Amino acid sequence: MIFIAVVLLVAVNAIFVAVEFALIASRPLRLQEAAKDGKRSSLRALAAHKDLRRQVSGAQLGITASSVILGITAEPSIGRLIQPVVELFGASENLAESISWITAIGFAGIVQLLLGEMVPKNLAVTAPEITLQRLISIHRVFVLSMSPLIWILDKLSTLLVKPFGYTPVDEINHALGVSELSAIFDSSHQKGSIDEFEHELLTSALDLGIRPVEEISIPRQEIVAVTKKMTIAEIEKQILKSGHTRMPVIGENLDDIVGMVHAKDLLQYGPEMQSLILPEDSIRELVIVSPDMTQEDALLLMRRNRNHLVVLQNPVSETVGLITMEDVVEELVGEFEDETDVEFL
Repeated sequence: MIFIAVVLLVAVNAIFVAVEFALIASRPLRLQEAAKDGKRSSLRALAAHKDLRRQVSGAQLGITASSVILGITAEPSIGRLIQPVVELFGASENLAESISWITAIGFAGIVQLLLGEMVPKNLAVTAPEITLQRLISIHRVFVLSMSPLIWILDKLSTLLVKPFGYTPVDEINHALGVSELSAIFDSSHQKGSIDEFEHELLTSALDLGIRPVEEISIPRQEIVAVTKKMTIAEIEKQILKSGHTRMPVIGENLDDIVGMVHAKDLLQYGPEMQSLILPEDSIRELVIVSPDMTQEDALLLMRRNRNHLVVLQNPVSETVGLITMEDVVEELVGEFEDETDVEFL
């Protein structure tokens, strides 16, 4: 009978320990994905994770209660079983009682630590979402039945935490920052989970959000542009010479940005129009950004405006460089060239 009671109490303790670690280790996205199947256990697991503070409090109450009951019932009972054996070796009654008591505490403690704490913890950490789905129904019954006591204990713990300047939360923030994601990518690459190209691609994608466009820009002194006073023939010649398909159009100097011209827009003009000044309706709008804009924001801006060319100007409207969509893409996948070895703008 004592053996059965000990097994049951250790099992109950193990359930609460597993639920506590599963609640903390579970990922919301994985629970949401599992809940799509409509299974009650999956939906309950997701709901419990959103009510984290109360559910963890319930698990801790269950752990404490089962541990106390185990200590009250198991240790004296085990001690009474051991004492006669110790007395057979000639120990006095008081000495035998002390030895039996210490042995019982040690035995019960080891059993509880191993089977009631460490094993369920390892299982829950290894497969938190599955563990939570399988045990949440049992845990839910306990939490509902002990709601008043859990509420009181939760309020008391909140009051005790406030002097430290913190407020307990109902959900864990699993969002990762750039440095944390970078560390994960590095670790995955070292372990062989992702190859060299994938590692570089993911790391470069993170860098886009923090690195300024000025780092990859074509400097002012290397910018090739056409003026709004050039003829169509002169512009076509400049395009052919440079190999660019898009070129900025300027007024008096590089700081006077008028717009940009695309090579395909010149195809509409026949030989008889080559001597004409470039019509204004062939000059497209050109986006101007600050040199400290992130590469990610610049890429999104180019995509939104359907413009592959962006000019960089400082606060006093001086042109300091330009970037193309190719420049940003090459930051992700590395430098590449087309079949004709012509730079694509």
